[in-house]
Amino acid sequence: MLEFAVTVDGVTKEGQAQWVLAVDPVGERLLIVHDDKSMHWHPMTDCGFVKVMIPDAPRMVIPVQVQPSQTPLALPNRAERRSLEHSNGH
Repeated sequence: MLEFAVTVDGVTKEGQAQWVLAVDPVGERLLIVHDDKSMHWHPMTDCGFVKVMIPDAPRMVIPVQVQPSQTPLALPNRAERRSLEHSNGH
């Protein structure tokens, strides 16, 4: 199935759409997720097509840089602390 987004009368806000999770071919309904994270079936007649995601089209990838931790993952042992103190001139 191609990924596509729709508006739903009385559900989606102006200028917004929802991705369709499933299509019920027998009941002519579309399954979408509402803003409250609940899933609902909606009749196709209440939906308006917005966008289709073409499988061959490139998808935008957003690189995420891991933030350094404020605390070290492992504290140095006594010998490592002494080594650090001597290297820093203490």
